[in-house]
Amino acid sequence: MLLTLTMAAVALLSIQVVLVIVVSASGVIHNIYVTIIIVCLATVPGAVVSDAFLIGRALTREGRLFLVLSHLALGGLFFHFMTLPDRSVTLRILVELMSAAGESLSANQLRQRYSIQVMIRSRLEQLSAAGFLDVTVDGHIRLTRKGLWFGRFVTMGRRIFGIASAN
Repeated sequence: MLLTLTMAAVALLSIQVVLVIVVSASGVIHNIYVTIIIVCLATVPGAVVSDAFLIGRALTREGRLFLVLSHLALGGLFFHFMTLPDRSVTLRILVELMSAAGESLSANQLRQRYSIQVMIRSRLEQLSAAGFLDVTVDGHIRLTRKGLWFGRFVTMGRRIFGIASAN
């Protein structure tokens, strides 16, 4: 049974990955993170009805719920895997080195490619494009209602889990 569940998980994740590649290549959605979320949610009905194909037998309501939750968890894993190279400074440095000629950069060349300023500018652009904040012409950054709601949600989670610092 463990092998069957593992194969089902691989199949569910593979379908999501292939569909994200197809949607991304089509250019319909320009944000990879939005693409992953949409594909994950849009393929939930397929996960619900694929129990006999994936598991080899019809599942109970609880079994189908488990299959759907597994599908969503795999989508979340995929999402985080895709965000790591941009969000993790360590991984971003490795990506920059790997993409450089000869897989080598001086510290100054690395700073030119990926600095705190580049990171902050990129994240502000992403947050602005997603509607979480506005950047005024004079450079002031202001939360939108969506950003304020999400900021409160994250702050509450940090309090609940006792996270004092993001570092």
